[in-house]
Amino acid sequence: MNLLKNFLLLLLILVGISGCGGATDNKEENSSVTENPISKQGSAMIGADTIKLYELSGNQNLKDQFKFAFDPTVPQEIKYYKNGETVTIDFGETVYDNITILDILLNSKGEQLYTNKEIKNVAFTRIDNKYQFKLEKHFASALNSNDEPCQTVYRGFRINAYKDDKEYPFGFVIKTDAY
Repeated sequence: MNLLKNFLLLLLILVGISGCGGATDNKEENSSVTENPISKQGSAMIGADTIKLYELSGNQNLKDQFKFAFDPTVPQEIKYYKNGETVTIDFGETVYDNITILDILLNSKGEQLYTNKEIKNVAFTRIDNKYQFKLEKHFASALNSNDEPCQTVYRGFRINAYKDDKEYPFGFVIKTDAY
């Protein structure tokens, strides 16, 4: 009986050591991955609403980068905002060297609606560590053949933030009137 207890104890110790060793190896492997310094701090404010900035992948394929907002397993609402409202991007304590903001029209699945030529580069102003711009109609929203006067469109905003020659892409999705 004592021999069985010692064997089980030894087995438990070996399993514990091998499990810890694997965790250490994974931690070392993941330490080379550049973490985004503001993944929990970035937000966009429109009116009284605050929208968390979603961390996008660094790949430049814009076609389906906004599918996160259309995921049926994640209960979230894509809110509607009127053209003309002010959007404020706030990075909290993190200061970036510069940013770019891209306005991309999306279909109802979160995929880029048109080609890269129809991506709008958004002009903004920087005030301290916040960036502001007005929601303006997207020039490509008139390309839709549907003539409904109050047509709503999905728009994905990609914010490319740059610090020390590294890019940190973020995004959020809203609905607006087409024109």
